Amino acid sequence: MPLSSVLGTDLPHKSQHNDTHAPQAVKKAKLIKLISVRLKEAALDSPSFRASTNYQCSLLDQIEQWIDGLIRALRRYPQQYSDFRDVNSVVLGQLIPDLLKFSVVGEETTMNVLKTAKGRLETLWNVGLDDMELNDTEVIELLSQFLKKDIKSYKDIRRNFEYLQSKYDSLLNKFSSQSKTREPSALREDAFQLYEVRQSYLAAAFDICVENSKFQQALDYMLIKFTQLSLQGKSNYDEKYNSKLEAWAKAGSKSTKALLQDMKQSRAQIEKATALQYAPSRELRDHNIALINVNELIDTHASSPESNEKHAWLYMKTSVGKPSRQVWVRRWVFVKNGIFGLLSLSPSRTFVQETDKIGVLLANIRYAPDEDRRFCFEVKTIDSTIVFQAESLVDLKSWLTVFSVEKQKALDAADSEVGKYAFGRYPPLLQEFASTSLTSVDIELTSTKIENNNNSSESHTLLASTNLSKLIDGSEGTEFQFSSSSVGEFRDPDLNPPMVTARSKLALVAHAFLAPTSIPTAVTANIWGSVNWGIYYMNDSGDSFYGFKQDNFSENNLTSLTKKKNFPPYYPAHLMNYDIQLKSLFEASIDPQELVVAHFTCLWCLNQTQELSGRCFLTVNCAYFYLNSTGFISLSKKPITEFVAVDVMAEKDWEVIKVYGVDGLSMKGRLFMQDGKLLQKKFDLLINNVARTKPKTQAEIIPLIEAMHSEEAAKNTESSVKSSDTDDAPSKKYDELNSFQPFTGVPASGSKMKTNYQNEFELTKVANFRAPAKAVFHILYGDHSSLARDSIALIDTDQFNISPWFKEGEKLTRVLDYKIELSRNMISGFSRHDSSVDNRSIQTVEELVDNKYYRIQEVRDAVQVLGGSRFSAIRKIIIIETDAKSCKVLFYTKFNFTKGKTSRLITKFFSKITKNFQIKEINSLVDQLRHCVAGLGTHGQVIKAIRTYGNLSQSDVDYRPKDDMVFDLTLQILFKYYVRYWLYCLAKGILNAGHHISDLVSRFVLSVTMNKLLIALLALSVVFNFFLMGRSTYAYWSTKNSAKLVKSVSEQILTTSMDRAISLDDMEILTSFNFNSSSGCFKKFISSLDDGSLHLGELREPRHQIALKRNDLLIQLKILEKVEMELVAGNYKSFVISELNLCKVSFEELQVDNEALSSYCDSCSRDYDSIVNGLLF
Repeated sequence: MPLSSVLGTDLPHKSQHNDTHAPQAVKKAKLIKLISVRLKEAALDSPSFRASTNYQCSLLDQIEQWIDGLIRALRRYPQQYSDFRDVNSVVLGQLIPDLLKFSVVGEETTMNVLKTAKGRLETLWNVGLDDMELNDTEVIELLSQFLKKDIKSYKDIRRNFEYLQSKYDSLLNKFSSQSKTREPSALREDAFQLYEVRQSYLAAAFDICVENSKFQQALDYMLIKFTQLSLQGKSNYDEKYNSKLEAWAKAGSKSTKALLQDMKQSRAQIEKATALQYAPSRELRDHNIALINVNELIDTHASSPESNEKHAWLYMKTSVGKPSRQVWVRRWVFVKNGIFGLLSLSPSRTFVQETDKIGVLLANIRYAPDEDRRFCFEVKTIDSTIVFQAESLVDLKSWLTVFSVEKQKALDAADSEVGKYAFGRYPPLLQEFASTSLTSVDIELTSTKIENNNNSSESHTLLASTNLSKLIDGSEGTEFQFSSSSVGEFRDPDLNPPMVTARSKLALVAHAFLAPTSIPTAVTANIWGSVNWGIYYMNDSGDSFYGFKQDNFSENNLTSLTKKKNFPPYYPAHLMNYDIQLKSLFEASIDPQELVVAHFTCLWCLNQTQELSGRCFLTVNCAYFYLNSTGFISLSKKPITEFVAVDVMAEKDWEVIKVYGVDGLSMKGRLFMQDGKLLQKKFDLLINNVARTKPKTQAEIIPLIEAMHSEEAAKNTESSVKSSDTDDAPSKKYDELNSFQPFTGVPASGSKMKTNYQNEFELTKVANFRAPAKAVFHILYGDHSSLARDSIALIDTDQFNISPWFKEGEKLTRVLDYKIELSRNMISGFSRHDSSVDNRSIQTVEELVDNKYYRIQEVRDAVQVLGGSRFSAIRKIIIIETDAKSCKVLFYTKFNFTKGKTSRLITKFFSKITKNFQIKEINSLVDQLRHCVAGLGTHGQVIKAIRTYGNLSQSDVDYRPKDDMVFDLTLQILFKYYVRYWLYCLAKGILNAGHHISDLVSRFVLSVTMNKLLIALLALSVVFNFFLMGRSTYAYWSTKNSAKLVKSVSEQILTTSMDRAISLDDMEILTSFNFNSSSGCFKKFISSLDDGSLHLGELREPRHQIALKRNDLLIQLKILEKVEMELVAGNYKSFVISELNLCKVSFEELQVDNEALSSYCDSCSRDYDSIVNGLLF
């Protein structure tokens, strides 16, 4: 069955989070693609599906036996418990016999000791006996109901599935072994009968997939209820823990019910696709092998994706036993990326095995018409010949085409990786997954050691399979066993893989030794299915939401079997197993050197009504999300750089975790069994680290996270009452990453965090912001912040230079060089003959306590007043934390004066003007700062501020500032500036006055009552009526006068007529009578005609009448001529059309071959084209 029938059946789910604190008012819903690997594999009836179903059925039988045994034991337990209690009473009664009371031992000491011991033992045994007492009735009822309802329902569906599977396999064997001489019509009838049984079998396969999901959830709920009933009321019963367990079970059950509807939708899509793909042909020729044309079996123009790879069942010809007998067995065959191979079920039929994989360039494929079965083809290699049988002619053509296309691709890319692997043969790398079938072909195709020349006579590769035990501890020939300790590299995985077989957990561990590959193997078949749906999922997830990138991915990596580099010594043992799980699920999407630093499980909230159970793996750089709920799988990878904050809120029975991105809430989930606050600390640590200028390495981060873990574990063992000294304890070593250190060199300890400088400065402004002090600090002084430039009055933004931060002693300093832009007209008399004035500001971070206190001093260039005294403006900005999410900013200013020739009064006057500039700049800075803070939202403000406005990067090169500059402030500059300023104020005042007037008018209109408004409208209507009446009267008399004028003009026009007359020339008339034109009399007559003599007046009028009649006659003749032409043209057009119809009948229907007729018809066609184009008529 082509993969196209199931590749397009994934369900997109809306992931929509509503967060009232998010800065965006409207959020787009993100789509999460869910794939049901079980349903896809069921549609293909793959070996992974069969192995998984068989394994789960065997597990159900074991569970049923366990419950049956448990019920029998529980029914015997009350009597056994009563007997044990009686025995305990007897033992306690014999502790102090009567003989010891008769002065054999000391009454005062020894007897008191014995009595005390007896009392304590009685208390201890009573507590133990009470804990051992079970509510057997409720427990037995719970287990019995599970047997009667859930297990019985599953067994009924399984019984139907096994019956239809057996019927389908039997009918398929019978159909495939049909004689080649059987009538095509009978074969077609058998094909449709097989199709109907297959449809029923696939429906049963889908039923058991759905029932598996239901049964798993029911089993989880039953086991949790069983533990609650067993422990409830006992001395060590944890009410809070069990309440969380119950809440988790109910949430999982609710999630399952919601997803079952989606499973039905997915099932319907896949059933429809498979029905179309498996439908047999109705053409008899497709069932008649005698009509097969070998030259048409391979589609040489195939270019669709289906022709690049194929996965399906085929019958393989082989032999078994001694003496050998020929049999046909089913094998799952695949061709992909220049490699073909076989997968099969293990002898126990509970997991998938594999044979060697062979490059297509080592094989010759041809149609095999000589076999005793229909639709056979032969794959011949140097070492062996394999005969396969396809199910139909279409299937046969598909296989031959895929082989042909892959061989051609490998030849065209002989120097590439695909071409290199297409020349080799590759054994199963792990013996645990090698085929153990005893047929002759399976044995021949399963090797333990192969030498390839890699398409080169000089390069050889020796490939040998081995077992996991040898790779792990060097012991060969022993079966691999998982570590029994709670920590270790190869513990029993606690992951629920997409497909569950008997060796799924072993396949997860195997990924520690195998490099990712796109070629199907038994290892991937026991996790992701026979087609490896994980590869298709990640390749199809091009949306940035999924974030998959496979730069290190090898298309055909089949030779890598070396134990990966040992975990570094700092890597904790309890994370090793989870690192292996991550690489098993995401394969090439994760860097091999990237290690898991934290993990947790939760219910991820897709939207308001749906949740999916899943696991998150955290590395230093990325977060990987694996969701698996009721068989639906989703993978997602997000860089830590996309996160800005994590919030955890405690509810009664769970904790809600919210992960925020730059655009707001990114993901939301519910935690039941994890410590949310500890997880938040780990998340914050990773988020804060990637925001640093120089992030800490993996080797530095992992010990910090483990320190958090150890500290939290120690807290849990301490008493709930803690001394106040504990609360004030110094911060731990990982606290430096809980808050960023954007630079070093500024002391953060021993600070007094002084805020009152009014004895030296004047407090200009105090502003409060709903943002952490650190966020405001980076908004103001980050490398990408423009506030330092935009808040300076009259600055020329095109000429602004800012230096990097550099050290001056123990303080950090940077220099801002810029120009003050002034109007050319205002500075026409300036000595520099320029409109701009150079200026400089020096900013120094004087003191810092990260996240709490920042003190920055800014010093402007000195201003020289009238060429005499100088003064410089100094600004001190203090940012101090008021609480965790807000801060206060204090602005102090002062002026330093130097003695000079200018009088003190003038200097103070100029400094007051400069102070006004300072106040305006500070107000502008505060307004812009509020706008920037509002843009950060309410979550992850520090991270957003650093990513948006930059860190404070230091320069490693010594910075040498330029010489100090002095700005000479003259009266001319001030005068022209204030003239311009006053004009600006005047224009602003006029605009404001207009605004106020319009505002007053609008208020007046809104304030009048309805009656006054109606009266005003009536008065306005009267005015308009008078106005329109005058206009109407004027229009009436104007129209009347115009009509009189038009009438008089038209009367004049009507009295004038125009006639056309056609006259003959007098000379032509007379010369036609043979008059002597040279005679004097004739000449005089002609001249009299030209002069218009009066005696000839009687001649002109008759001739004029004759000329008028001549014009009328010519017009009539022209009309008649036109009518006649139209008549003839219409008849000719009809004639041409009829001739063309006759030509068409002659050539197309009668098949006439006559050259003269062809020439005649061509002329008719040309005439018709001329008529249509208007060329003839």
